Amino acid sequence: MDALTRAGFIAHAQSAGYQRRLGTTIALLRAELDDRSYVSFSAGKDSSVIAHLCHAIRSDIPVLMVDPGCPTHWLEGERLAWTAYAEAFGWQLVLFPWDKWREVSAARTIAEHRRLAHAGMFADLHAWAAAHGLDQRVMGMRSEESPQRAILAATRGPSYVLADGTRALNPIIDWRVADVWAYILTHRLPWLTIYDHLGPAARNGLIGRSGATHGRLAWLKLHYPDAYLLARTLMPIEAAQYA
Repeated sequence: MDALTRAGFIAHAQSAGYQRRLGTTIALLRAELDDRSYVSFSAGKDSSVIAHLCHAIRSDIPVLMVDPGCPTHWLEGERLAWTAYAEAFGWQLVLFPWDKWREVSAARTIAEHRRLAHAGMFADLHAWAAAHGLDQRVMGMRSEESPQRAILAATRGPSYVLADGTRALNPIIDWRVADVWAYILTHRLPWLTIYDHLGPAARNGLIGRSGATHGRLAWLKLHYPDAYLLARTLMPIEAAQYA
C-alpha cells in the first residue's frame, strides 16, 4: 500500500461518516459484549478492527483464530508480528491449528474435497468456546463484500441467532473498506502483506479456494514463491494453468 493511499485513508478517519459509524459500533459493543462473548479472528483487515475494538472495551475477551498455517494462510513473519502484538497489548489470543488441505479419502473431486475438509474447520474452536461458556461470536463480516452478506445485513441486522444456538454479532456490517483502513492505520495495527500486493480490498489468505478465480496462483508465483510451490502441490488442477 503506497504512501498516498495510506494518507487518503488516514484523512478519511476525520470524516463525519467514519466518525458516525465508529461511534455507533462502539455503542453497540458496549451494550452487547459480556462474559459470554468471544472474537472470531482471522488476522484479516476486518477481524483485526473487531478484535481491537472488542479488546478496548473488554480487555479479557478471548480472541480465537483457526490457523491453517504458513504459508497457506499467512507468512511466518506475519504470524510472529500478530502474536507479538497480541502479547504486547494483552490480547487473550488462542490459535487453533487446522490442516486446510488434509487428505479426505471420500473426496472424488476438488470441490468435494474442499467441502469435506472445511466441514471441521471450526470444530476445535467451537468446542473450546463451548467449554468456556462462550456463546456470542463477534465477527468482522461486512455487507459490501458479497451479495449474500448484503442480504444478511438487510434481513437480520448486526445481531442474530445461528443454527447451533449461538449468537452472532457483526458490529461493522455497514462499514466500507475505507473505514476499515482508517481504523487500522490510525491505531497502527499490523496487517498482512496480501493487502500491499492485491490492494486494500483483498480477502486475506494466501492459498484459498478462490485462487483460480482471482488469479491468485499467478500472483503467488510473483510475490510468494514458497506459497506458490505449495499451492501447485495442493491444488494441481488449478495450478496447471500457471505452470
